[in-house]
Amino acid sequence: MRKILNVYLARANTPYSEAYADLDLPASPYELLDALDKLRLDEGEAPYLQINEYYDFEELAPLLSGDAGLYELNALTHQLAELDEQQQISFKGLIQMEVDKKQGLIPTSRLIDLAYSADCCHVADALNDAQLGRFYAENGFVPEVEQLPDKVFELLDFERIGREARIGEGGVFTEKGYVVQHTELNEAFFALDLTPHHPDYQILLESEDGSMLKLPQAKLPDTMLRRCLDCRIPQLMGSIEASGSIAAVNEFAGRLSGMTDREMLRYKAALAATECDSLQRAAALLDNLDHYMLDTKISSPENAAISELNCIVGDNDVERLQQYMNLPAYGRDLLEHDNAIITPYGRMDRDDSQPMTATFQKPAQGGMEMM
Repeated sequence: MRKILNVYLARANTPYSEAYADLDLPASPYELLDALDKLRLDEGEAPYLQINEYYDFEELAPLLSGDAGLYELNALTHQLAELDEQQQISFKGLIQMEVDKKQGLIPTSRLIDLAYSADCCHVADALNDAQLGRFYAENGFVPEVEQLPDKVFELLDFERIGREARIGEGGVFTEKGYVVQHTELNEAFFALDLTPHHPDYQILLESEDGSMLKLPQAKLPDTMLRRCLDCRIPQLMGSIEASGSIAAVNEFAGRLSGMTDREMLRYKAALAATECDSLQRAAALLDNLDHYMLDTKISSPENAAISELNCIVGDNDVERLQQYMNLPAYGRDLLEHDNAIITPYGRMDRDDSQPMTATFQKPAQGGMEMM
């Protein structure tokens, strides 16, 4: 699905901290949930949102109101991404009609209704009143001129005909055609469920024949993998496509299905810390996941330094000491000493304090761990 815009997300009380997410919309269900994992919001807390870039529908930039929340924007962009070329013209025309009615911002709920109402319009191949007037006259919309000889027909004031039709219909010109509404708009917003939810799959694939495969499943069809549409671990979608094997992906999806959300969060952090770039490596890392430790409260070297100081001197003295210390430098030194990594999900350590990508020692005979 094509992307419409890019947003920056963070916690509202610390909008420019290291606990943030950069997300293209529309986002798949797991992409949305993964972004929330990175923000580490409290229950019921709404994220801070800033639109960074429009890939399409740039005309929305001055119109989106301050109520544009993440879930509403995702719903809007999902529908916009589904529109074909004719429907896109209709939507842009509906926006223009809305702007002509009043100045200022448009509620996101109203924009969603407009996006779901693209089929409520007719589009004509006309960019001005003269072209619209000729189109109407040539296609039977002006009965009075149907029987005119060609020479007389060419003498008609097409601009006037078009202008009167446009004003009477309430239509508008867009850069790609004339749009006029012919039925009542759909009220879609209040029927939508905007709550993020876990899908009924671990991995969603599109097969070579265009069908969707929800994995894991017991019996696989005889087809080839075309692309990965969604994954419980969005950062692995490229690796899944590169694997080319639906059977291998299905086996991996089966292993994911047994993981709790807490285990999955630690696994995603471990994948980020080790810069895992293949499905094979990702599967191997699962075997050693218990050796990785995640602290979601630490998202920067400065956080790591403050956490260490709390352990050494206690909460009461940390604030007094902070003004005399270079906390980021101290935190970087601590992380380097412990071979720890700051991931998008928090601080990641190994229980043996070895570098993240170091090979794990195999147990010695008798069950003892080699040191």
